[in-house]
Order: sequence, then structure tokens, then C-alpha cells
Amino acid sequence: MGNAGHVYENDIGEKLLEHEIMIKQVCIECRKYEKFSAVREKCPVCNVKLKLTAGSGTEDDIILKHKGNNISVEVKNSARDPDWGQCELIPTLKNGVVTWDYSSKAKKTKSKLLEYYSQYKFKDGSIGVLNYLNNKKFIPNKYRISDEKMTFNLRKGDQRGFEDTKHKISTLAFAKFHDKKSKYVQIGKKYGFYHINNDSANLGTEQFEAIFTLRFRAKTIQRHFPLCPKCGKECTPGTEPKCSSCKIEIPKHNSIGHKCPTCLKFEKRESDKNKIVPYKKFNHRDDKVEFVVTMVNPKIDKKSKFNIEKNDGQAFPLIEQNMRQR
Repeated sequence: MGNAGHVYENDIGEKLLEHEIMIKQVCIECRKYEKFSAVREKCPVCNVKLKLTAGSGTEDDIILKHKGNNISVEVKNSARDPDWGQCELIPTLKNGVVTWDYSSKAKKTKSKLLEYYSQYKFKDGSIGVLNYLNNKKFIPNKYRISDEKMTFNLRKGDQRGFEDTKHKISTLAFAKFHDKKSKYVQIGKKYGFYHINNDSANLGTEQFEAIFTLRFRAKTIQRHFPLCPKCGKECTPGTEPKCSSCKIEIPKHNSIGHKCPTCLKFEKRESDKNKIVPYKKFNHRDDKVEFVVTMVNPKIDKKSKFNIEKNDGQAFPLIEQNMRQR
């Protein structure tokens, strides 16, 4: 999920607090302090405002209290959010043949979804995602040449060759993904608040129903790696990049950054050509490619009668309020 998704998650957290709903808040500094509250809290140790969204990665986006019970909510800023149940795929090249498998993380955290994927019937007669990929016999450049020889055009070749959006898949796949995770989902841009598998909190919600496109995608994780201003070492990008050798933070801000000459030379889209890389010095790399299968662009049956956002014709969900005073 991009920055717009994180902003939307925070906005939903703020709206829940406006309605005096208790939500889980966590400290992003020490990563230890957390508290359920119906008002914005600060970490008593770090003295920073707590993050209103409780999860990342395999955790839930927002966890709220309803009648003393924890209710987990998946938050999507729009139906076009690119990450609906994303699973990483790992190819192994041996004797000129590629065999695909799921990453260990996907196997551990998304086993129910992978079970569903293993039974999916593709148009070419393949049964299961892995069999479908194996039958395509696609060999990524990323895995047949060394990382230092990966170029912009070779990476783009992997992205074009792996891209596949020919197949549709039902909401059941999304429900399987959330079998033991989020119980409800809030979708922006008019759709609203639904339950995923069942209305376990008896909020009177409707079940989320949609048809998704199954997408195979080769995505870039990072392309620009900051260089330490002291020792010149290439460092890992992030929200607060640091040099592991010098133990110093790498300055990061658009005002000190500039456009990437490689992107400027090869990219066609203006948004990429004009993007400022927020480091004074950096390396452009094209070897950081991740192959994934995900669900995208759901065609949603109808909008919900509930919405955490204010929207005409939709009511705020029937979540118990002001638990902190009881």
C-alpha cells in the first residue's frame, strides 16, 4: 500500500476517535508501548503521538473495541488498492527450467489463501497458480543473470513478460485470506464498511461481495539506494535510512534530492521522470524485483449501508462508543 493508503488509514482512525470509539494505538519509536483509547494518546517514554493504525504487513490495519471485544478492520483507500492478499512467488532455475513456489512468509501467513489458489482452474487447463506459472515456462532475467548486470531494460522485460491479468477470481479468495485476520473491511470512494466472512460483532453489516482480477506482477521494491555522506557506503532505503557502519542517519528530503538520471533517460511516464529522489547521493539499481500474485480491481456488487467516512445515504457503523468512561 502506498502513501495514499497510509494517509487513509490514519484518517479512518481519526474518524473513529471523533465518534469516541476505542482503537489500538502504538508507538512507532520504541515499538513497545501500545494502548486502547478513544482519544489521541502519546507514548509516556518517547513523548510522541501514537500511531492510530495498529498493523503492518501481516497484521490488521485497525483494531477497535466493541462491547469489550477486539474487532479487526482491513482498510482500503479505494477498490483500486493494488494489494489485496498479495503473495510473493520465488522461481528456482535449474538446467534451463524454472520451477515456481511461494515464499516461506506467504506459506506461513496466507496458508488458507494458498489452498484456494491451489484449486483454481485456469483457462489453459492448469489447476493451481504454481502449475500455471510452471506451464508458462517464463524465465526471468532477474534469475538468469547476476544482479550487477541487471539493467533498466532487462527489468522492464521481466515486468512485461510476467504481467498477466487474464483471469477472474471470486470474493471467496479474499475471504480465505482473512480467515483468521481482519473481520471487517472499510473501502473508500463511496463503498463503505462490510464484514468479510461473517458479522461476528452483530453490527448489522452486509457481506463484502466482488469479483477480482487475478494479477501476476513483477514489482520493483526499491530502485534508489542512499550513499552515506561520511563513508560512501550504499545503505538500505526506508523512512529513516541509516548507515550501519558509521551509525549515522542519512539526510532524506526532496529539497536536498534530485531527479534520477537513469529514470529520466528511460522512463516514459512523466510521474516517474519527474520524481525527486530524496537523497543527496544515491545508486540507481534495477535488480530489486519481486514476483507476486495478487487480487486487483474488484467489481463490487453494491455499496454498503454503513461507512466510517461521512457519505450521503450511508450511516456510521453501529460500534459501541466511549468505552473508556465505563
